[in-house]
Amino acid sequence: MNTLTPINAPQDDDEISLWDIVNFLKDGWRWLAGGVVAGAVGAVGFVLVTPSQFEATAIVQPATVGMPTTTTTTTRGAEVEPVIQTLERFKLPTFYDEAMLQACQAPSRQALSGSVKASQVKGNALIQVSYRAPTAAVAEACVNAVVGQLTQSQTAIAEPLIKTLEEQLVLTKKQLTEAEGFQGQLEKRVTSSNDGVSLLMLNTFSKREEIVRLQKLLVEQKVQLSPPLTQPMQMLEPIYVPERPVAPKKLPVLAGGLFGGLVLGGLVFFVRRSWLERKSA
Repeated sequence: MNTLTPINAPQDDDEISLWDIVNFLKDGWRWLAGGVVAGAVGAVGFVLVTPSQFEATAIVQPATVGMPTTTTTTTRGAEVEPVIQTLERFKLPTFYDEAMLQACQAPSRQALSGSVKASQVKGNALIQVSYRAPTAAVAEACVNAVVGQLTQSQTAIAEPLIKTLEEQLVLTKKQLTEAEGFQGQLEKRVTSSNDGVSLLMLNTFSKREEIVRLQKLLVEQKVQLSPPLTQPMQMLEPIYVPERPVAPKKLPVLAGGLFGGLVLGGLVFFVRRSWLERKSA
């Protein structure tokens, strides 16, 4: 049979009751308040000592070159290099030159390669470039210099690809001109001669098919060399720089300081009371 425990019955020493918590807060409120004040002072001091950081951000679209697909005759704009490979460039100190160091006010190439942040925008091939600096002007100048350097790099990669497409376009124009000239000669021979008319008409029809094919190819090659299939690297929008600094974040730092001070004050009071109780025992 279960027996009810009287309300006033003594409890196990290992159990912590609500009254123990109340007594702890009552006896140690000065330590808790002191810890909160210390935490607040430390947080405010950290915010005042830590220099403000402004962040500039740019969204760029990599350079593309129109290339025919392998399965169909349609064309598509392909990046001149994989986005992952482009992102790796930002991690290399050799990517940055002296002009970029001055624009970003960075002490070294190694430091700059670790400060410039680049990532792929989720869901597409766009690249986000950002940099933090003590002033908004420096942050914007740095991102502008980084994007300019990357634009030059991708332009150099795209040049031989574009040159090949342009050579193919010139060749197609030449072949089309020759085919149209030969077609005109065949048509004149058909109208002026009665001998071998069937053969001439067959050759004329075949040459017309070739001309149609070359005309179609010429249109496709012109599309390949035109935007948006072929275009240099470009920013989608102007560089964005908020007017307010992004670091240090005052409210999170203050909240962390208050909570940390409260915990530290309670810990110090608990250790001190335990030590006094053992000393008096």
